[in-house]
Amino acid sequence: MEEKKKGGKLYEFTEDGNSCVICDPAPPRHWYNYLWNEDRYCAQVSQTGHGRSYYLSEKAEMCMINRDDARYVYVRDDESKDAWNIGQGPLNAEVKDYACTHSIGYSQITSERDEVKGSWRIFVPEKGFHEVWTLKFRNEGMSEKRLSVFSAVSFSLEGFSYPRYYEMYRCMSTSFDRELNGVYCDSSHPFAPHGLYHGFLASTEPVYAYDGNLAGFCGSASTLTLPDASACALFQRPDVVMQGGDCTNSEASLFILGGVLQHKFTLQPGEEKEFHVLFGISSSCPEAAKTVRRYTEKGTVEEEFRKAQDYSYRKISSLTVHTPDEKINRIMNNWVKKQADFCIVGKKGVRDNLQIAVGLLNYRQEKAKDEILECLRHQFRDGHGVLTWYPYDDTRYSDQPFWIIWAVCELVKETGDFTLLEKQVEWQDGGSATVMEHVKAAVNRLIEDKGPNGLVKIFFADWNDALNVTDDPEAESVMLSHQFCLALRELGRLMERAGEEEYAAYVKEQYEILKERINEAAWGGKWYARALSSKGNIGSSDSPGSRIYLNAQTWAVLAGVADKEKLPLVLEAVDSMEQDFGFPLNLPPYPAYDPHVGRMSGMLPGLFENGGVYCHATGFKILMDCCAGRATKAVQTLKKIMPDSEKNPSARSGAEPYVFTNCYSTHPGYYGKSYQSWTTGTSVWCLMGLYEGILGIKRDYEGLRIHPCFPAQWEEAEVTRHFRGADYHIVIRNPEHLENGTAQIRADGVLCDSDLLPDYRDGQMHEIEIILK
Repeated sequence: MEEKKKGGKLYEFTEDGNSCVICDPAPPRHWYNYLWNEDRYCAQVSQTGHGRSYYLSEKAEMCMINRDDARYVYVRDDESKDAWNIGQGPLNAEVKDYACTHSIGYSQITSERDEVKGSWRIFVPEKGFHEVWTLKFRNEGMSEKRLSVFSAVSFSLEGFSYPRYYEMYRCMSTSFDRELNGVYCDSSHPFAPHGLYHGFLASTEPVYAYDGNLAGFCGSASTLTLPDASACALFQRPDVVMQGGDCTNSEASLFILGGVLQHKFTLQPGEEKEFHVLFGISSSCPEAAKTVRRYTEKGTVEEEFRKAQDYSYRKISSLTVHTPDEKINRIMNNWVKKQADFCIVGKKGVRDNLQIAVGLLNYRQEKAKDEILECLRHQFRDGHGVLTWYPYDDTRYSDQPFWIIWAVCELVKETGDFTLLEKQVEWQDGGSATVMEHVKAAVNRLIEDKGPNGLVKIFFADWNDALNVTDDPEAESVMLSHQFCLALRELGRLMERAGEEEYAAYVKEQYEILKERINEAAWGGKWYARALSSKGNIGSSDSPGSRIYLNAQTWAVLAGVADKEKLPLVLEAVDSMEQDFGFPLNLPPYPAYDPHVGRMSGMLPGLFENGGVYCHATGFKILMDCCAGRATKAVQTLKKIMPDSEKNPSARSGAEPYVFTNCYSTHPGYYGKSYQSWTTGTSVWCLMGLYEGILGIKRDYEGLRIHPCFPAQWEEAEVTRHFRGADYHIVIRNPEHLENGTAQIRADGVLCDSDLLPDYRDGQMHEIEIILK
């Protein structure tokens, strides 16, 4: 539980940790939940209830359903004309007993005003292209209450490419349909990539009045004109609500399209009213009406709600943890898995999605497999890949081939299925090839992309999008070269087991060559440079501006590039970068723009990549600590960047207290503040840092290996892990409080002679006991 400055609670978690109850409607910024299904319908819900709803097709064709995140519910006392929102915004009329519960599978907002208790629950069913709102009102007073409730959304239906002057609003109209019992937004866009670009807002109860033209609801003076002459409504003080009127039964074409449903009812003292509203998209109005009719049947809403909750937990339930640290348990059980799972919905990029997918291998193996193969489809025949396929961007980043090699190795380790290497997968530029050929194309690409020092060229950028050495086409990335070493090392092991002994020998030779070249050209005596260039190396002790970069050090350890003499110096260099709430990407920040470095130097010092604490990169550092046997350091680093950390609480950072963020600022004017949560790779690297690093549960070609990097202060930890058709209940005990002790392992009571667990594949739960000695 956290305390606000004035003594009131900002939030608290439920006892099981699966719900965060926000106790103040105005946290430092909007705190969101995301609700979605495998049909790729998604609803973003803030603590006030507003947020975007969208659908992303299998081919990554977007339909943003509402404009400007407009999703609102207004309540009005028709006698006093007093009006408010259950979530307080956007009218900002004060409510009491406010609470917003963001849970794994739903969000619910409750409050009370003028003796009327209101509740608004939102969930996305397991199947379909819609969300369900359950609205409930109770008269807590001693006199009759006559109420109007207005459910309001905007319609956008944008998100795909089309020729200029074919904007969607030119092809849209709204109307009220009696069979639907709601407002239907029709479209006839000639370039729409699929048939679901039709929106609706409908109710399970009779509608008193409606508006399809938001100017009728908000008022013609309450609109914002966009540059192309279309308009969208402003919902802060809609005329109909504030002036005590009723919806105007308007319909619209071209401008200010939306849906507003007005319900009128009277509540006697102690009486309660509940009804349901559906918001979503459909292929036709009859199809939407059919969907709504199903929810009018008694019990359907609660049955769909139950199914959605069951599925939300079931898909992430195979991996659990219990440690002596309750905060780690709370965040690193279901919340981090939900966040990582959402990244697959929210991101469409080869680099991003491959990292997320490898994290998902720990608990959603089939989903991870599908995502890895999908990423291979966006690889070109010459071995490189697109940056993103939504929106499409094939700017030449250098690191996509590494992630392809690494992810395929991890997939085969997880499944034990070497036949995956023979599976045919399409190329981005036509034709298809086996997974093995995709991997070899990635290897060839990185070898052919070597520069004058024998390291891999950086091109526009590598993992760090903002490091753009565009004044030197021969500049080389040290970080990517480290990563390629790791890929070559892992691929050599895979090729040996796949019977490709000649190719295994080849990649092992390439590993040694590249490792030697890195140590000759990039080692500066105390740490590794970040990039090499004839116009000046970047991230070395004599570099202008910034002299050390975190990633060039962490990946040197992860890839085994740093030898015994260099390793202590690298670790010392990394430790010297430590801040209160993580590790900056580079130090010192660049004081001014440097065209040799590019975009990151154009930011204020301490913001984003320019010396900000980049939590994603700090996640790499957790695994580096484990690789170096620094268990306590690994746990301390994890806790530094966890949500609502001790040195950077959510009240200051602004970040939600239940999900990881991408970055914290070290700039004095924005110190400790975060930028973007939810869609960040920080989630999976911290997940892997805990489960694979600290707890040491690692997939391998022969099976599941146990090699904990366990901190001395922990006496015991417990994990469940599904692997190749069996479940493992793993208990790690550290009775002597050793730092990174040696594991003695028993599987179902039988002492193991190595760190490799039996590969049971029998659908049963097996008991694994580990004693650290």
